[in-house]
Amino acid sequence: MSTDTAMARALSRRASNVTMQGRRMPAKTLALFTRQWSALLKAGIPLVQSFELLAQSAAGSAKTHRALSPLLNQLQKDVSAGSSLHAAFQKHPETFNAMYCSLLQAGESAGILDKLLSRLADTLEANQLLKSKLQNALMYPACILAVACTVVLVIMVWVVPMFEEVFRSMGAALPLPTQYLVNSSRWLAQWGPALLLVGVGIFYAMLRVHRRTPAFQIQWEGILCATPFIGDLIKTSRTAKWTLTLASLLEAGIPISEALQPAAAASGSPQLQLATVTLSRTIQEGSGLNVAMSKSKLFPTVLIQMCAIGEETGSLAQLLDKSAQLMVSDLTQRIAQLTTLLEPVIMVVLGAVIGGMLIALYLPIFNLGQVF
Repeated sequence: MSTDTAMARALSRRASNVTMQGRRMPAKTLALFTRQWSALLKAGIPLVQSFELLAQSAAGSAKTHRALSPLLNQLQKDVSAGSSLHAAFQKHPETFNAMYCSLLQAGESAGILDKLLSRLADTLEANQLLKSKLQNALMYPACILAVACTVVLVIMVWVVPMFEEVFRSMGAALPLPTQYLVNSSRWLAQWGPALLLVGVGIFYAMLRVHRRTPAFQIQWEGILCATPFIGDLIKTSRTAKWTLTLASLLEAGIPISEALQPAAAASGSPQLQLATVTLSRTIQEGSGLNVAMSKSKLFPTVLIQMCAIGEETGSLAQLLDKSAQLMVSDLTQRIAQLTTLLEPVIMVVLGAVIGGMLIALYLPIFNLGQVF
């Protein structure tokens, strides 16, 4: 069996587990739960009692937090029955991923669970912050484009037919731009509903294929990463998440061969998860992390160099954490630059499109004025 096929099947099984067992908990909710749990343990509250307190708190809070209550009750029962902590959490992969369970196991074994939970909460919050920054960067142009498309649709479906009746009453030949606009309005009125239904159907089908087909997820991520402007943001974001999570796992004392897969899963990148198979095999053959990373095109040269220095000096986790901070800072700066650049570009394009349509509508009236 090839490496790609094996990884694709593993991703497929993971997607099936999520689908069958329920929705993932929002990352913000999970980070808050982890932070509260860490605070209770630091205060000296026993493990089972901390689950009970957290379940009571979740039951009386917002809807997203109330879903935690039955889960915490189940965890309390499992731990009270003698199950190890990480084994109890591993029964709920739709909520607690491999990284979460790996850090729990390390903290439980070393007797520093409260410290590792605090570190885990920091990692979850940092990953969520990265995701929010990227979403916010794309939200503004998406909203502007949505409003622009709505305005254009209203003009084409309702305004242009009203002008067409006025033009027909004139009995004069229409200028070429106006005729194109009228023909486009007729075509949109005739085929618009059908095209909308087809578009929604294609989108829904692609969404289902994306959720169920790991190979399609990898290809789609490659398309997004190749997109101008946005692609660089996505690549930086996924690499920063991977680096930040890997640093947390290594600081917890987890061997690098065991830390790579949870780090890739936490990045949310199918390409990184696929590349992890090769990274793990190369490391098991005796090569360093930087050598394994250099064989992949998914990691920036600066990060590879930092890993090489970290492995030579024995400070890999610290340098990975520093690299993640630098990437987050770079991502924040790029997002600010992109937002500043997109604002005038979008306004100019929208002004040209809508202004051109209005000019085309008023051209016959201008020509009529010149005749008289």
